[in-house]
Amino acid sequence: MTNKLYRFTHALQRTCRILIPNIHPRIFLPTNVKRNYSSALYISGNKAYKSFAFLSPYLDYDERFANMDKLHKELALRRMNVDIVQLKSAWNFYRKMIADRCALEDNNSKLTGHKRSLLERTDRTAEQEQELKKLRIQLDIVRQDLKTIKEAIWDLDEDVMERILKLPNELDPKTPANESIVLKSIGSAPESFKKNRRSHIDIGTSLDLLDYKNPMCYYLCNNAALFELAVLTHVSRVFDESNMIKMAGTDFSRSFVVEASGLNHEDPMATFIIENHNEVERGSPNRMHLVGSASLVSFLILHTRQLINPNHFPLKYFATGRQYMPLPRDTHACGLFTVCQASVAHAFVVVKDAKSEEYETQFNKLLESVCRLYDDLCDHYRVVMRSASELQPCESLRVSFEMWSPFANQYIEIGHVSAYDNYLSKRLLIAYQTPYGRDFPAIISGTVLSVPRLLACLLEQNPDKFVVPPKIAELMLSGDYITT
Repeated sequence: MTNKLYRFTHALQRTCRILIPNIHPRIFLPTNVKRNYSSALYISGNKAYKSFAFLSPYLDYDERFANMDKLHKELALRRMNVDIVQLKSAWNFYRKMIADRCALEDNNSKLTGHKRSLLERTDRTAEQEQELKKLRIQLDIVRQDLKTIKEAIWDLDEDVMERILKLPNELDPKTPANESIVLKSIGSAPESFKKNRRSHIDIGTSLDLLDYKNPMCYYLCNNAALFELAVLTHVSRVFDESNMIKMAGTDFSRSFVVEASGLNHEDPMATFIIENHNEVERGSPNRMHLVGSASLVSFLILHTRQLINPNHFPLKYFATGRQYMPLPRDTHACGLFTVCQASVAHAFVVVKDAKSEEYETQFNKLLESVCRLYDDLCDHYRVVMRSASELQPCESLRVSFEMWSPFANQYIEIGHVSAYDNYLSKRLLIAYQTPYGRDFPAIISGTVLSVPRLLACLLEQNPDKFVVPPKIAELMLSGDYITT
């Protein structure tokens, strides 16, 4: 890549002297970063012949780099080690290369038009013939330089753009800097919770409710299976009262949507990759993934490259179904807390403007709905606003709903709601029309309830019998259950 850039620099100097004196020679700023994987969200020019580019994300990183102090502080709070000074220099160099290419393309068009006008004249003078000869030479130089700069930009695409797209979302001002904040705690953990230190796997097995083999394979039996269905039915009832629309998404996704959500689409520990899918060649950057119909990625698929009528905001959806997630590296299997397949409820809200009061209003309304849900499910839970270091790259704010696990002797996240601002909509071109063009809406979403985690906490809190909450017992097929 370096040799190409040097060749381009010398070629551009020749072109500048002949045609475009306002463009100065560029100095190459090496990026010096080891490449981890190929982007599926942004397809570089040298791969366009073999990989279909479904979209090109909206890039507004000039605004992001405008406040370097803020960006450096946010990366430090997230505990991300990024050399933003070097990355900004690489980005600026990339932008100048694009500008130089545009200048060469403009001059190519002007010279071609001038040449065409001379060729159309049948009564050319000797001076015009000499001018035509010079034009041909100049066009050869410009086109060769244009080819060189395009190849150099392709190389930069594979380095700079992939690193740029890994920059995290901006933090919401309300996100705690260092430590999570408990927003509220409902009820209090009974003393019996502290005495009961049996694993939910042992309890579920002894009560004939659970057959657990490993994170990839487990079965809910008898009352536990009915409990799962009843809980998801109750979720639908609560969200229906909040005027949310129930959706049925897709279980599968392409790599570019997975990458847009902040995950490494080539890491099998980040998302399940379908290896033998016959429509995608091995090695293609845009493969198939198993994500589950009740997941953020599934909702993003439904809205990718959509132009939404602004009169329809806010859009409020939810889904109940499966969610698939591999067990992360360096994470020990902890029964139902770390299963790779879970029945969950996921909410998805789209708001026109992240700077408006409506954005905060809808976020708070969703939190209230989820709190009403947990009020019906357990006597004790707490709501926690996560610190910056605990957020996913795509999140700007995250609020968790936690229950106490006596065996683990700690609170376990059962669900969460996250604010994403317009980070996701810009990456996937989810837009709406404005009087001046198009803008990008803000997204609020989250897996508000994981049934396996809820069941695990309930079992550990009552190891001698399966205590079903009254609102859930009403929906179960049989009335032979002990309720609180």
